Amino acid sequence: MPEIYDFHCHSTASDGVLSPSELVRAAAEAGVQQLAITDHDTLAGLPEAARAAAEHGLELVSGIELSVIWSKREIHLVGLGMDTSAPALQTLVAAQQHARVNRAELIGKRLDKAAGLANSYGLAADLAGTDAPGRPWFARMLVAAGKVRDEQHAFNRYLKAGQSAYVSTPWATLSDAVAAVREAGGVPVVAHPVRYGMTRRKLRQLLADFCEDGGQAIEVAMPRLNEAQKALLGECLRDFPLHASGGSDFHTPAQKWLTLGRLPALPEGARAVSELFGPHAAVAA
Repeated sequence: MPEIYDFHCHSTASDGVLSPSELVRAAAEAGVQQLAITDHDTLAGLPEAARAAAEHGLELVSGIELSVIWSKREIHLVGLGMDTSAPALQTLVAAQQHARVNRAELIGKRLDKAAGLANSYGLAADLAGTDAPGRPWFARMLVAAGKVRDEQHAFNRYLKAGQSAYVSTPWATLSDAVAAVREAGGVPVVAHPVRYGMTRRKLRQLLADFCEDGGQAIEVAMPRLNEAQKALLGECLRDFPLHASGGSDFHTPAQKWLTLGRLPALPEGARAVSELFGPHAAVAA
């Protein structure tokens, strides 16, 4: 991989606060040479990002972060280097967006009742500039409405699992999402594997199923990993036929603890995910 890369970050096309062009500019200013914008269940930000990448001399790799279901759990799957016009990928993204709109409307209805608001969905949609606002946009709306102290309070009080405005979503299965990314010539990557609260045994079962489905890579280069997490991810790379990816999961400059492209080195002997990129990996302006 190039010396400075970032294969996991978010723009206003999903739940980031920088527009795609602003995100590309911030990455370029940070010295990033190869970037993948992986917005949640959407490719909408890529055309704008590609134009900005051409202006800044940065290579933009097509990317997306898909919410999927595995063993009754929500897992996040990053797709990298896809042909974004591929029918299988387009169909999956359309279905995911439909699920997101339905979820957002239900969250809005529940917040109207639980938080004593009117038109929560419309307020969040206007704030996000999309008809499929994710939970972070509802959190920002609740802060703006004076209903919570900050975004974390919004999640704890209303939006996280078990709270009054949480809505489970019928996402695509892990198997179907992997198949769609592979059919589009892309590389399926398990995103931030240490964040799911899984036991070592459960994580290894996820990776075994992922590999059987055709999965190819796992994120191992991420900010703020502790030594135990690094050791676990190194073990996973040794024991499964997976390439190594990495990204900051950048959403906002308010995340003072991370910088685009500032990632730890890949474990010794790891095979870089960029080795798998095909002819459709880079997004043309």
